Amino acid sequence: MKPQDLGDGLTMRNATAEDIPALLEHFRAVHGEGVVDQLRAMLEHYPRFSWENSFIIANSESGEVVSCVLLVQNAWLLDGIEVPSVEMEAVGTLESYRYRGHTRLLNEEYERLANQLHSVIQTIAGIPYFYRNFGYEYAAALGGGYPVNPSLIPKLPDREKEPVTFEMLDAKRFEEFLAYREKHLPRSTWIRKIRTEDAAYLIYETTSHEQEAFYFYLVKEHGKTVGVFYLARWENRLDIVELYLDDHQHVDAVLRFAVSRALEWDGIPVRVNLPNQARIREYVNARTQVKDVGRYAWYIKIPSITRFIETISPLFSNRLKDTEFPDFTGELTVTDYKQGYSLSFDGGVFKVITEKSEKKIDDYHLRMPRNQLTRLLMGYETLDGIASHEPDVQCAADLKPLVRALFPKLEAMVDPYY
Repeated sequence: MKPQDLGDGLTMRNATAEDIPALLEHFRAVHGEGVVDQLRAMLEHYPRFSWENSFIIANSESGEVVSCVLLVQNAWLLDGIEVPSVEMEAVGTLESYRYRGHTRLLNEEYERLANQLHSVIQTIAGIPYFYRNFGYEYAAALGGGYPVNPSLIPKLPDREKEPVTFEMLDAKRFEEFLAYREKHLPRSTWIRKIRTEDAAYLIYETTSHEQEAFYFYLVKEHGKTVGVFYLARWENRLDIVELYLDDHQHVDAVLRFAVSRALEWDGIPVRVNLPNQARIREYVNARTQVKDVGRYAWYIKIPSITRFIETISPLFSNRLKDTEFPDFTGELTVTDYKQGYSLSFDGGVFKVITEKSEKKIDDYHLRMPRNQLTRLLMGYETLDGIASHEPDVQCAADLKPLVRALFPKLEAMVDPYY
C-alpha cells in the first residue's frame, strides 16, 4: 500500500514492526487494557500475518496511531471442506478522531487486499449494525454460552478423587489437543480451522491476570486422553471453549476445575460456550438450568457467489442423497436481482456454476436479494424462513424442495477466537 497524505498531519499506510509500541497504545486506548497482550501476540506471532495486512492512519510527526484495521487470514470448516476466510480485526479509531470517515478509508484498502487473496468468505464479529454499511450481513450464529452457577455443580464426596485429571498444554504439545479435536469434530455445522502453528499465537505469556489469555487442556482418565477443552479468560469472565468428551458425565469434573481456576482470578464468573457434541450440550444445559445463552451473529460477506458455490459443492451430492432428488439432472437458476447464476447437475452430481447476464427476473427459479442469499448459502436461515419475512424472496414451487435440500439450516459453532 502506497502511503497517502490525508492532510492535518495524518498519513494512511501499512504499519511496520516499528509501529508496535504505538499500536499497543492505540489498542489500549480503544479496546481496553485487557487485550494488549493478545494483540501483541497477534502482531508478533500470528502465523498468517504480514505487515501488508495492517492498515493504519497515523500522525506523521508523533507516530500516534489514530485508526487501525488488521486483516487476519484463516479458514472455516464445513463437513471437512476448508472455506478460506479473512477477518477484520482490531478495528478502531481514537475517540477524538471519530466520525471523519477513517474506517471507511481503511476498509477500501482492506477490501483491495481481501479481493487479491480470493477469500471465499469475509467475516467480522463487530458492533451491532455498523458493518452492514460495508456490505456485510448477519449470516452465522456467534458466541453464546451457559453461565455456570457453582451451587448447581455436584460436589465430590469426602475423600473421593476426581474421575479424571487435567493436563495443561504448552505449544510443544498443542498437536495433542488438535488430534483429539479432529476425531470429534461435528457434522453439518460451521467450525473454525485450528492449525498446529497457531500455538505460537494462542499460547502466550501474559503480563497480568487482567489480560485475556487461553489455556489448553487434555482430560485424562487412567493415562488415556478422554477429552479436551480450553479456558478463555476475557471480558472479566472465564469461558470453557471447544469442549469435547468421550463421556458426558465428565462435564461435572470440568466444571469444578474451571470454577477452581476462576477463584484464582478473583472469582470471575464461568460460562460454557455452546459445545459441539449434542449430548454434551444437553448435559451442560441440564446442569446450568439456563435457557437463554445470549447468542449474537457473525457478519459475513461472500465476495464471489461462484467461488463460494464451487468451494462447498462437494457437499451437494450427499445433501441430495436421501431426498427425492438423488439423481437430479438439470439446472437451478438463481438471481440476486443484479447478477444471475446457473447451477448444473448431472445424476445428482454438481457439475458447474455459470454466471448469467439474463435480466428477465421471471426466468430464474430462485430470486433473492444478495443479503438474504448470503443468509441462505451460509445456512443461517432456510428458504422458507427467509421468505416468511422478505417479500422479494421467491422460488418456483417445483424446485423449492431442491433448494431446501441443497441449502439446509446450519448451526455455526465458531467461537470468536483465532
